Amino acid sequence: MSRPPLQTSANLLLATGSAPSTVRINNIQSTIQGPHDAWGRPNRAQPISVSVTVHLLHAFGSASASDALTPDTVHYGLLSKAILSTLDTLRSGPREALSLPVVLASIWTGLTGQELFASASGTSSADSTPFLRLASLKSLELKVSLPKASLQGQGVSLTGHGVFEDGALVMRGLALALHDLRVPVLIGVNDNERLAKQGVVANVEVERFDDGRDNYCNLESVVVKAMTSSSFETIEALLGDLAVRMTGYLKKRHVAPEDGRGWHLRIAVEKPIAVVFADAPCVELKIGTNDVAS
Repeated sequence: MSRPPLQTSANLLLATGSAPSTVRINNIQSTIQGPHDAWGRPNRAQPISVSVTVHLLHAFGSASASDALTPDTVHYGLLSKAILSTLDTLRSGPREALSLPVVLASIWTGLTGQELFASASGTSSADSTPFLRLASLKSLELKVSLPKASLQGQGVSLTGHGVFEDGALVMRGLALALHDLRVPVLIGVNDNERLAKQGVVANVEVERFDDGRDNYCNLESVVVKAMTSSSFETIEALLGDLAVRMTGYLKKRHVAPEDGRGWHLRIAVEKPIAVVFADAPCVELKIGTNDVAS
């Protein structure tokens, strides 16, 4: 079965618009065994957190009028239990192919009864009734995070986003992100900044990333190596170099999206000590890999 084309987060947001009602749960916490840890080792127990946002087509009607849970809303308690139930099923089943994409795909399938990935399938039974009523759904965003799966940062995450029409998935997005990578870098235009490396924080995200394997450790290695070996004066130059390195890695190690539009990168770099009386200056680059000059 073919999947809708992959979209960027900007296109998905434009398609979703402002939903009249939303149910959101952040950081449902549990444990998982299967996805790679920070050293790239599979089948090591580690913490996992799941955040979910359900955008509904219509405003709460009878639920708000009667002050009771009715079909025009989503029971957040049961929603969290449904997600935890899927994680329990994954923990008790075989883990040979249990990657982070498979975890996300399994939760997504359990909630919607539909597949999000072209490269990874969920483990939920095709005969089971999906938790969500798709006819009342405008969009769904599901983020799965591994807070301990990064050597230099605050974890990794994989986010799935889908837009629905008449109960069918019509647009989808997938994004792999590395959060708050803290790397010592020689960077700056001032004389004192050329004397020693300073701590720099990077957040990177690859959108339109449909791959069933665990890839975050390799991606982190590419980003950290590029930063530690650089000596640019400006953050802008560092961002450009990171875009080139990441694009080269993606083209070499991964299959590009079928529509030929490549991946979409979001790279943000902060210098926490550069401005004494501010938290941190930040420069961000958003660019498609087809637009990156090699």
